[in-house]
Amino acid sequence: MDNKMIFNAICARMDNSPLDTVLYTDAFSCLRNEGESDIATACELNHQLMSRVAKSMLLAKENGQTKVIQSLHDVFRKQLFYSAPYCLDDFARAIEIDRPPHKRFYAPRRHYLRPMVQGYQEVLDGKLRLLTVSMPKRAGKSQTEILFTLLLSGRFPDKSTLMEGTGDDLVKSFYNGCLEYLQTPNEYNYYDIFPAVPLVQTNADTKTINLLNKSRFPTVMCRSIDARQVGLSEASNALILDDCVEGREEAKNRQRLDDKWEVISGDIMGRAIEGTPMVFTGTRYSLYDPIGRVQEHAQREGWAWRAIEIPALDLVTDESNYEYEREGKKVFTTAYFREQRELLSAEQFESEFQQQPFEAKGLLFSKDELNYFFELPKDRDPDTIIAVGDTAESGSDSTSMPVAMIYGNAVYIVDVVFDDSPAEVTKPECAKCLIDNRVASAVFESNNAGQYYARDVDQIIRERGYSVGIRTKRTISNKQTRIEFASDNIKKNFYFKHPSTYKRGSQYWNFMKEVTTYTRSGKVPHDDAPDSLSLLENEIRMLSGGKVEVFKRPI
Repeated sequence: MDNKMIFNAICARMDNSPLDTVLYTDAFSCLRNEGESDIATACELNHQLMSRVAKSMLLAKENGQTKVIQSLHDVFRKQLFYSAPYCLDDFARAIEIDRPPHKRFYAPRRHYLRPMVQGYQEVLDGKLRLLTVSMPKRAGKSQTEILFTLLLSGRFPDKSTLMEGTGDDLVKSFYNGCLEYLQTPNEYNYYDIFPAVPLVQTNADTKTINLLNKSRFPTVMCRSIDARQVGLSEASNALILDDCVEGREEAKNRQRLDDKWEVISGDIMGRAIEGTPMVFTGTRYSLYDPIGRVQEHAQREGWAWRAIEIPALDLVTDESNYEYEREGKKVFTTAYFREQRELLSAEQFESEFQQQPFEAKGLLFSKDELNYFFELPKDRDPDTIIAVGDTAESGSDSTSMPVAMIYGNAVYIVDVVFDDSPAEVTKPECAKCLIDNRVASAVFESNNAGQYYARDVDQIIRERGYSVGIRTKRTISNKQTRIEFASDNIKKNFYFKHPSTYKRGSQYWNFMKEVTTYTRSGKVPHDDAPDSLSLLENEIRMLSGGKVEVFKRPI
């Protein structure tokens, strides 16, 4: 009989004798034997047993059996330390279990930190290449990040974790936070969890920590994003970037965000050796912040990645997601967050507390102002299906071609081509999109060689045995003025796919992202998506004789 079968047999006996402490000791010994060959299975069995122990302790408490409670607590403690090197949740509890309850960080916050901890666990288990975490300030994000770093360092002290953040104060705080656990063994149980991993070297100037051995690449190295990267920086355990954006002012400056991403993508991410997982944490100030950029990068590269974004107030219930008790007083209550919502601007509250990037004032197509659909009208066919293509003018621009099904005055944007790839890629994409959506007619802007682009798309369609009425049209109006003029009709009569119906990172998602971040100032590097919508609106208006009508929404 193998260890797992013996374990299950012992657990079956617990059902009849839940306060027999010998059974729990025997089960724990059994799963430890299993762990000599299969630690993953052993940890799974350990968590099953921990659940049983916790329930039995409550039962013993109800019956006033003090000795049983103590015996079960001793077993639970051994269990916690057994799986602590492999499970971040157990590690976070075990490392501070001997501290007074009011001094513990993790235990009182555990109920809302678990999603974040589970994300880190997937990194530890090799399931994720990228994890992004966005939470309100002071919620425990950085402290949990420190615990993750310490667990990873204890498991693999010969590998290096590189932490980068904005500003020396943040970096120093992270460094000192790690040292607090390592240099106060009377407070924390790090060396009970990793007895064979001593602290051998620290350097406050370079903010480096070496465990087990001195190494060219320290076990932990903390650096400012703005500091010049040197050869001693390497990440083989993990690359951690914490709070990459200084604040709202930096977030509002697109150029500064672009410059920071250039440093991160061009230098810092290059410090991670191939396959090393990355963790980005911080407030979601802007769609163009490093977290948003690295998510898009991960999507393009096909990485396994996960985003954890927990708003202060639940989006459905409007209740706090972070309430807990500190020194006998409830903090981060619903009332507190609602008060902050009243005190702060929508921009500030949405970004800092709700983790919803809210771009600078002057949004022309706010998400809340647009109409959305889940399905097309079922009782009739569309009056017509048309498309308008705005081809890329430069290497940084995108070819944008929205496809519209028109039902009376209602315009449903059913599909888009939105791609910054070269023309040899986007031409077949446009042809396929026009065929797949049974488009009756398509107009391509003829400026900047658009007429040749339209000709090639038409040829591809004909070669595939289809026919679409394609023509070109030259535009002479100012782009910004054109978009502004078309905006009211777009917001009244255009319907877009509901965000739940398409994938993040898809062409439709990127198209809508550019539409909903376009500002009235026009001071944005990319406006291809809203411009193509304005061209579509203009085309529809010309087809209807220049008449714009306001109608009752069909949904």
